[in-house]
Amino acid sequence: MRVKIIVLFVLIVILIAYMQLFVFGFPNHSGVVSLFSDIMYLVTLAIAGGLLSIGLYLATKRISPQAWIYTGLFILAGLFLPTAILVGYSLDPLPQTFRSIAQLGLFLLPSLALVAAAMLLNSGLNLYYERRNACQVAGEGSPTQPKQAGRMAALCFLLSALLIAKILHNQYWLLVWDNSYDSIEYLWLPVPVLAAYISGLLLTIAQPGWRKLAGLYALLLPALLIAVSLRGMGVDFRLFTQERAGRVSQAIDAYQTREGRYPQDLRQLTPRYLLSLPGPVLLYGQGWCYDGGEDYYRLGAVDRDHWSSPELFGHLYAAQGEVSQLPPICEAEIAALKKSYEFFNLSR
Repeated sequence: MRVKIIVLFVLIVILIAYMQLFVFGFPNHSGVVSLFSDIMYLVTLAIAGGLLSIGLYLATKRISPQAWIYTGLFILAGLFLPTAILVGYSLDPLPQTFRSIAQLGLFLLPSLALVAAAMLLNSGLNLYYERRNACQVAGEGSPTQPKQAGRMAALCFLLSALLIAKILHNQYWLLVWDNSYDSIEYLWLPVPVLAAYISGLLLTIAQPGWRKLAGLYALLLPALLIAVSLRGMGVDFRLFTQERAGRVSQAIDAYQTREGRYPQDLRQLTPRYLLSLPGPVLLYGQGWCYDGGEDYYRLGAVDRDHWSSPELFGHLYAAQGEVSQLPPICEAEIAALKKSYEFFNLSR
């Protein structure tokens, strides 16, 4: 075990040093004191990562599968929080200190989920082979304990898969929303990619024999994260919103055909269109602007020319009937946004 811990420590130190130097870049300062300070920072960061990895390795030996299952469930619930808040959006009405803590938690949550998914995979493999060995020793006479281990293994594998699927889903939408604000693109990737690498190395060291192939986690998960991020970065959020507006307009027309009138509120389209009524991807937290009556409707959304512009306007996407006498589209929504501290915080 000591050899494994030393090897893990050295590999993680090298990996973190590489990430710092070639991904984040090495600070460019002049002078011996500044250079020494930069080197000490890099060494401290690498050693801290190595020690953390050793702690995780020991945790694979001492923490029960049940504990990892509860941890995975807790993190999975957290992944359903709106991660797009990270894209420059404040968490009002929380105080500044708690806002910073909440944003840090949301930022680190996918990385923690990747570690938890790997630990669940490790526990599932251990339980599966424990069950198989128990069945071989006991035969078919006492199947109760092997069955329990088999159910636990299946639960670990399922929860690990759910965590990974939700991480990739969140990463895609994080990058889609990132396009609509002050985009930082690839800078969302280093921390979760590093977490996936560390988790894969842990699996390689913790599993015996051919089961070390589970360490491919260190290659597959970063590749999936990068692929999903590239797809999210390639989304034109304005065109995406226009396509969504077309789907909503079709739902409104279908309602009119069925009911003989247009809906007065988009909520009247649910639950029939509950799962297929997407919102705009322009300003996070903003839905559609809609006005409807017996023989008319119009559909729009609050927009801005640039993410840094405080000037908001209503973008009209679809309309039917006589709407020329109505006030400007999204007038009420824009007025409400201008009064909100959140908007002014976004526009600074």
